[in-house]
Amino acid sequence: MDIESRLEVLEQNLMERLAAEIAQDAVLDALISTHPDQRAVRNAYLAIAAHRLMQFGDLGFEQNTPAKSIADVSGLLREQFDAWGRKLAAS
Repeated sequence: MDIESRLEVLEQNLMERLAAEIAQDAVLDALISTHPDQRAVRNAYLAIAAHRLMQFGDLGFEQNTPAKSIADVSGLLREQFDAWGRKLAAS
């Protein structure tokens, strides 16, 4: 398989993931916006997000992933968690 073909496959995979994430985002927005206890949703989210960050760090440590890689991805995760946290605060 040549490089162009491989890039096309990677691009298609990325677009499929993006479409799935957009659909998932819409479902989550609908569930969140219709939940009767917004404070409980936000509190649960914050606890789950913190736990997921810890799990990610533990997994990286267990797999001997370089610390910089873990820090980089943790930063990206934290940005996504913070974005959702702002969405929940606005609900």
